Amino acid sequence: MAQAAAPRSGEVTRTVAAHHACGMTNVGETSVPATTGPLSTHVAHTTLVLEHLVDHGPSTRSELATATGLGRGAIAGLTARLIDAGVLRPADADPTGDGRATPLSLSAADRVLVTCMIGADEAIATLAGLSGDELGRFTVPVPAQADGAPATPAAALDSLGAALARALARAERSQHPVADVTVLVDGMVAGSPAVVITDARFGVEPVDVLGELRARVPALAEVEPTLLLPPALEPTAVAAAAAERGELPGIADLLYIEGDTGVAAALVSGGRPLPGAHGLASTFAHLPVVEDGVRCECGQRGCLATVAAPELVLERADLAGFAATRGRAAALEELVARVDAADDRARWSWLDAARWVGRALQLVVPTIDPAVVVVGGYWAGLVADIDTAYRANRPTLGGGALGAIPTIAAARAGTDAPLVGARRQARERLLADPLLLAG
Repeated sequence: MAQAAAPRSGEVTRTVAAHHACGMTNVGETSVPATTGPLSTHVAHTTLVLEHLVDHGPSTRSELATATGLGRGAIAGLTARLIDAGVLRPADADPTGDGRATPLSLSAADRVLVTCMIGADEAIATLAGLSGDELGRFTVPVPAQADGAPATPAAALDSLGAALARALARAERSQHPVADVTVLVDGMVAGSPAVVITDARFGVEPVDVLGELRARVPALAEVEPTLLLPPALEPTAVAAAAAERGELPGIADLLYIEGDTGVAAALVSGGRPLPGAHGLASTFAHLPVVEDGVRCECGQRGCLATVAAPELVLERADLAGFAATRGRAAALEELVARVDAADDRARWSWLDAARWVGRALQLVVPTIDPAVVVVGGYWAGLVADIDTAYRANRPTLGGGALGAIPTIAAARAGTDAPLVGARRQARERLLADPLLLAG
């Protein structure tokens, strides 16, 4: 089923390529004098216009000029090209007769973004407008096994597929064409076609999550030919890092870490996610931090996951039974509360994990030099302990100046950070090629 869907996605790409190859002029290649100049300038101006229309809806040329700071002549030329390309659509009514007061809207304004992920205890799928505003949310419990162990990979995929199917059905009923489908996973994403590896739920071996979802959700295979881009498989941590960067104006380099469903991290460099040559950058969970430690399921010894994974911390804190009956999210909240209350067992369990998280940061931070380390998930509530563990072994050069960097701060974007970040990235992908939005 997955193999049958792939050519249809390719047809979408070829259609867009043909759109570019026909007689139509690209957005950045306008011959209007007011918008002549470097292509990069045209792209930037186009992005300003499209972002305003995505966020604020139909606008007149005068409103676009005011909002973007571009001259009226530049706006006139740019919007003319976008209308010719089918990216913008003028309203039928024209009070002035010369187009100046005619509201312009995106031809793809009614399209929606579908994003899905597996949280601590449930699968989530959301429907959102191109602006990122959420239009619908669908949740399906991820059932634990009879002995309280986490759900099997097949059960987790069943729940994710059920949530995704409900979101796609809502989009169809409301007559909103789907622009993008993004599936978030806890592990790293590598290869082509993309697979997830080292995932806390699916195991360390490669899993074709998109293929598994196509087999479970016929509507996904049906909608693929109409998507503006092929379905995206993305690490949850990368999406969360994108949301957190939005909370930190002026910060272009950050490291995001968290430990709710597993130990995970993502690196943003120069304002963009840094996946690495093979998609394996920031494989934080499998840094071998404990010399001659226990063997990890990945095959190495002493991985960070073997001493700081959430299930281990909960078990040592005598909260495994709590997690089995109340769910992991509730158990992690209880853990933080007990640590704050100086419960001996909870504090001992957490501080041992924090020590190794700090050790991992001591190895990673000098290599990538982030401006900020953003700590998400339940770790955010205990960030001071991670900061202390990290700074316990820092250089004394320059009067200790190196010991003071980077800032280690709790996440700000909230529990929906992965969903918010994934929508933001989907929007950026679409706006990067305006012809994708042509009607």
